Amino acid sequence: MSVCASGCQVCAEASERFAAVRAASLVQRRRLDEPDRYPYAAGKHTLHRSSCRQIQQRVGTVGDDDSMRMRGALTRFAHDGAFGSGWATHMRMMEPDEAAAWVKERTGPRGGTHYRLCGICTPVLPETG
Repeated sequence: MSVCASGCQVCAEASERFAAVRAASLVQRRRLDEPDRYPYAAGKHTLHRSSCRQIQQRVGTVGDDDSMRMRGALTRFAHDGAFGSGWATHMRMMEPDEAAAWVKERTGPRGGTHYRLCGICTPVLPETG
């Protein structure tokens, strides 16, 4: 694991954005621990149940620590733009109303869909009031 020396300007400039992505990932990770409240999850184009094994794998193990692993993640993020699954997630855990809005945003004016339902967990579409 490569970690820059203290005072690296590239890492310093990226640290605020890294912290924001990590904080957002922590929120999603905590939501994953409440499947009754957040029964849906989505990536860019696919809606899942939050209990789907793909979600469990993609959310990662982001933590609140300031370990050597996190400093290495900052280095990779700052120098390579890498979003490792160990500290960042692009998955969004959602309440039913949030999932309904997500579906609505991805439904065209004629009813065409711009999303998929996961074939593994086969979620039931949320009610779109």
